[in-house]
Amino acid sequence: MKLYKIALIALVAVGLALPGCKSKDDPEPIPESFPKTQLIEEFTGQACGYCPMGMDEVRAYMDANPNYILVMHHTYYTDNFTVAGSKEIAAAMLVNSAPKACINRVKTKSSQGNHTTFNPIYISSVNPDQFATTTYASVDIANEYDPDTRLLSVKVSGAIAKTDAPALKLTVLVKESGMIRPQEDNYKTYEGWEEFRHTNAVRAFLSEPLGTQITVTNQRYQAQFDLQLNKAWKPENCMVVAFLTEDFQPVVQAAEKPVVDGTKGGADITHGGIKAYDVPDYYPEPNANDGPADIAGHEIDTLDVSMAYYRQFPDYNITQWIIQAYNQNATSKVDGTTSIPFIQLFLLLPYSATPSLPVGTFPVNLTEQPQTVIAGYRNDSLVQIDGSAFYFCNLSYFKQNYLVPTAQWLIADGEATFAEDGWNLTGHTRNGSDIRLVGKPLVNKGNADSAPARIHPRVP
Repeated sequence: MKLYKIALIALVAVGLALPGCKSKDDPEPIPESFPKTQLIEEFTGQACGYCPMGMDEVRAYMDANPNYILVMHHTYYTDNFTVAGSKEIAAAMLVNSAPKACINRVKTKSSQGNHTTFNPIYISSVNPDQFATTTYASVDIANEYDPDTRLLSVKVSGAIAKTDAPALKLTVLVKESGMIRPQEDNYKTYEGWEEFRHTNAVRAFLSEPLGTQITVTNQRYQAQFDLQLNKAWKPENCMVVAFLTEDFQPVVQAAEKPVVDGTKGGADITHGGIKAYDVPDYYPEPNANDGPADIAGHEIDTLDVSMAYYRQFPDYNITQWIIQAYNQNATSKVDGTTSIPFIQLFLLLPYSATPSLPVGTFPVNLTEQPQTVIAGYRNDSLVQIDGSAFYFCNLSYFKQNYLVPTAQWLIADGEATFAEDGWNLTGHTRNGSDIRLVGKPLVNKGNADSAPARIHPRVP
């Protein structure tokens, strides 16, 4: 009897499984499904004036629906947080403007319609019930961070519940929160923020940005990645995000984990403005009829940069061309301030589905008739707003992409000619002064939504 007990102990000790027994080295059984964590990717940028509004809406949505992970791709122009991998993802998602967002990279129903990418200001109308709450794959993250070398080692592993699952790709990245940098904001302050707290910004990809193919063995996978953290990053505010996709989309499962164990990885940091830009008021006020009475010495000005953007208004049968031109090398003194000449004109033409640069001579006046150059600002609903068409802009603010006039005139009448070899405008300001402007050929910059965020006058 004693010998039998010893033999049984030895049998178990070497791990030989008896019927109905399980070795401690056997993996846990794979369940039929796993709880699903949803992934929101927002495409943004420091130069995007409407992105803070999108950020607020996404934050409110996530507060109401906590089972979401947020990643911010800075792809609207190149700024302090832009990385090449984010631009690869934006290109694959056909994102060419901001703000944009997607959830799990699938078509999402909102009040804006049914789109894979949509304006995040509409995310509050998204019903979370349209997304599955379970999925067939898991994602587990194990981080090891050495504060002395700043070396981060990431092990991602998981299980696949389906034996017939499609080939999967794994994307692994590091995001950071709490960085203070400028931010445009047409939402809470038109000029934007000189200091703004940014969150969830992608800092680096550890995998291929569009996903690295995983190898599944016995319905399990694992992958190892290493990254040397940049000295400018705060590790305690950094988070590793990993997600599986079927090829590039849809997102099957997502997970995140702080880089430094025992921290929140910046999850408790919220975005927001800290210090607004201090931009001087217009001189004179935007609703003034005209600026100084005398434009002597500037009756003729040559503008060496000429850009043209367009907006489409098919309901009005109008294509609106926005023409912006300036002399970036001028150093005129206006009331002692170094300034450059700048003009903004609005040309109304019959609607065209494929607009081409305007060619011909068009009258300049204050009406709203097609084939007319409008002297003044106009908003998107084609309503006249009083303002100036030609002015001098404070050079120091122009370099920050602000238009802060030091003097301005409204052109009341005249004509503008646009040709392949350049353009010119002759006419009178509202106070009767003669004016002539000449410029280089227009460059078609496409849809007006792609215009630099702050290269336009402020409308009060």
